[in-house]
Amino acid sequence: MKRLLFVLLLLLAQPIFAQGRLSATSGEVRLNASTPLEDINAVNTQISAALDASTGEIAVLLLIREFEFRKRLMQEHFNENYMESDKYPRATIKGTLGATLQLADGASETFTLSGALDIHGVTRDVEIPVLISRQGDSYTLSCDFIVDSEAHEIEVPRMLFKKIAREVQVTVTLVLEPAR
Repeated sequence: MKRLLFVLLLLLAQPIFAQGRLSATSGEVRLNASTPLEDINAVNTQISAALDASTGEIAVLLLIREFEFRKRLMQEHFNENYMESDKYPRATIKGTLGATLQLADGASETFTLSGALDIHGVTRDVEIPVLISRQGDSYTLSCDFIVDSEAHEIEVPRMLFKKIAREVQVTVTLVLEPAR
């Protein structure tokens, strides 16, 4: 599965082949669409990413079906009714950090990821603050942002608007290391 994700990521991120390339060795994406009436959280650890430290170009890919919910029925509804995972199997973000990645060991810095977020077959421009920390050869990337389900044409039935948040909180954590 990880090999497939990496191959798809490489196809998606063709310009990211330069010196200083980093790739994700582990990571997770968390979704929170909770409301006062319903606790809706999911996690996906099947994430691939590549970052060219010399240009700041970054690409991230994940398979929608890999999100895991605490309730099986939520997961089923998420994939079949809302995200239509068979039709739109992946989400991607491709962009740039706006600067080269030159962090001293033990340092961290906030960058602005400017790029295109593709979810549910709809691409939207985004600007996301990203914190990157360095420990040795490893870089940890973390960010939080909101995805508006309507902006990505994800339909939630009117009768469920009080149970499912229209604005979904997304939290990403990636560990990037020199690509081999």
